[in-house]
Amino acid sequence: MHYVMSDLHGRYDLFLRMLEKITFSDCDTLYLLGDLIDRGPDGIQLIQDVMKRSNVIPFLGNHEDMFYRVIRKIGKPIDVNERSIIRDTFFDWTGYNGGDVTWKSYLSLSPKQRAAILEYLESLTVFDEVSVGGNTFLLAHAGVGAWKPEKAPNDCSLHDFIWEETDYSKVYYKDKYLVTGHTPTGMIDPACSGRIIQKNHHIAVDCGAVFTGSLGCFCLETMEEIYA
Repeated sequence: MHYVMSDLHGRYDLFLRMLEKITFSDCDTLYLLGDLIDRGPDGIQLIQDVMKRSNVIPFLGNHEDMFYRVIRKIGKPIDVNERSIIRDTFFDWTGYNGGDVTWKSYLSLSPKQRAAILEYLESLTVFDEVSVGGNTFLLAHAGVGAWKPEKAPNDCSLHDFIWEETDYSKVYYKDKYLVTGHTPTGMIDPACSGRIIQKNHHIAVDCGAVFTGSLGCFCLETMEEIYA
């Protein structure tokens, strides 16, 4: 089976609970649509676990992007202008986006462990298209920002995929489903807080795990919603 989750935000406990609930095995594939880290307590531990699983495919989220843009510059010479950008990114990440807990955990790692995480983050994909169960699914963290009917995914920027929010009131693709995280479903529709939303050929899977305590998992073959 092929499964999708998103925006775990350090809830490693819910991740393990979900794997047990779906009886996840080596024959299955799991797509994690970004934002494994920040806000919750165990983002670094979650990344280290996922790094060992060849059948778990994580995507770049905006939180991984902020983290990466900071840590890749640690210990390297940077010019004055770049220093200002990195400083602003660091304070935005740790001060407003819950990155302080990730930063502290990262600092507790050995140099070898830090290097492994940096290398892993560099390998993360930003979108993918998967055909299973007679349906086609376009997977991305936030969606395909500034969407237009004639705009192909390959024409989208990194910012489109990881920052720009999707308009769930519009049908983007009639021949495929757009599967996204990034925006907690309770912000799309308060009545759906903590639940997956399926409408207009959109599947929104960010159930706000770190806020609601509910992690959603979507099975691509069966279109089933599973919760932990």
